[in-house]
Amino acid sequence: MRRVVIQLAVLVASLLGCARSAPAGESRLVRVFDACTPMGTYMAVTVYAPDEPSGRQAIAAAFARVEEVEAATSHYRETSEISKLNRGAGGPALPVGPHVWAVLRRSAEVSAETDGAFDVTVGPLVALWKKTWKKGKAPADADLAAARALVDFRSVALTQEGRRVQLPKPGMQFDLGAIAKGYAVDQAVAALRERGIQAALVDAGGDMYAMGAPPERKGWFIGIRDPSQPDEKDRILSRALCIRDQAVATSGDYEQFGVIEGRRYSHILDPRTGRPVLGVASVTVVAPDATSADAYATAMSVLGPEASVAFAEKRPGIEVMAICERGGQFVATRSKGFERLEVTPTAGR
Repeated sequence: MRRVVIQLAVLVASLLGCARSAPAGESRLVRVFDACTPMGTYMAVTVYAPDEPSGRQAIAAAFARVEEVEAATSHYRETSEISKLNRGAGGPALPVGPHVWAVLRRSAEVSAETDGAFDVTVGPLVALWKKTWKKGKAPADADLAAARALVDFRSVALTQEGRRVQLPKPGMQFDLGAIAKGYAVDQAVAALRERGIQAALVDAGGDMYAMGAPPERKGWFIGIRDPSQPDEKDRILSRALCIRDQAVATSGDYEQFGVIEGRRYSHILDPRTGRPVLGVASVTVVAPDATSADAYATAMSVLGPEASVAFAEKRPGIEVMAICERGGQFVATRSKGFERLEVTPTAGR
């Protein structure tokens, strides 16, 4: 289930955005850009600010907030709260800070509404498949069954009083790789808003939030990687998205995958079966916030195209496009609202 690298590209167009509509006075704003490498990915932030110093201060604050999130949620850091919870599995509930609490609460909601297609207790399965992929073999049935027995979002105890969390079984492991990066984007956006920024694009390895719009534009262009061309990293689909005050995330298997006996397997695991998702090349989700977009993109990869579209169309503000390989052809299935967000890349130039 873990999405290490999200395959989404910014269609730059000088980062100007879509067709014109904003007040001309906004053109006095200064475009400021900076990047860093948190959470094992590349994070780029573009803001429009009254001047460059204030823009750089806002971006620095956004990066600092992301570092807070990573320090708390990364299971690669031994001192993180998530690592402490994982080491304490089977023991008493432990207190956590606001970032871990918020991520786990939202994770529980997404898990419930997707009937377990999303599950942050998938850690034992992720570790097992990584280990066997290195050997070019599938896990033994007994090992797979043992790992699956440790995956159960319903058994996680979240106690509001004192913000306490318990993994009830020894060996259970949280893996927040399918939601923490989106949450970090939302936290970066919150830091920018606190400093008066009204137009920005935050991109953490493809988990994106488009705040407002560039001067004299109505939104931001976001290009989506073409999954039929996995070796062409700059190859994007012919139609891009134009979004404003929305998040976008794509889950795909073009870079993160395993090969067993010559067959390619997605890194995205179905928590209910313990096995990799098959046939789904990419899923792109548009949502009101990046936390939801991140989590839903993984969940919908597991659910499949038809169920994903049905899921999205019952939820205001959620749109999806799933691209599947069928008989050697790549077929896209979209929600109705997704189509309305699509534009040609040259629009507004």
